[in-house]
Amino acid sequence: MENIDNHSESLFNGHIETALRAIIILEAFYPDSLDLESISLLDYFSVHTGDINGPPSLHPAVSSRVGEYRVRRRTIQDSLSILIRRNLATVIEDKDGIRFIAADDAPAFIKLLTTQYNSTLKDRANWLASQERHRADLFLELRTYIATHTINIQFDEGFQIA
Repeated sequence: MENIDNHSESLFNGHIETALRAIIILEAFYPDSLDLESISLLDYFSVHTGDINGPPSLHPAVSSRVGEYRVRRRTIQDSLSILIRRNLATVIEDKDGIRFIAADDAPAFIKLLTTQYNSTLKDRANWLASQERHRADLFLELRTYIATHTINIQFDEGFQIA
């Protein structure tokens, strides 16, 4: 078993917080499975729902927040590994590639997450799942938002696109 005392990782947006968001997202989208890109998008938008005319965002609207999406892929991968090792998520390999789905133990675990933050996060994840079930273009809209705002940040910061 890992000795967590030797880790100096920040809890904010670290592997554990990201794993908690990921399992809440996977459970909200159950029985659908999600690929890594979709989980990454949903991880960002579950805390920034206000960016897409949803409920108020959980995290503050700092100007460089879209950059979070670009740098978090590895953390999300590691967090999914934690969930798989703890039997909270399952890997599915099919014609669409590698996908993830909430495992049988996920609902009972999520019921234990009773803080106001986690309750609100569950609401936001369920809102996103509801949007996806009623709109075939949700993931396209999310990707477009990230791409557009990444370009805007680059121009705002004085970078140019080649």
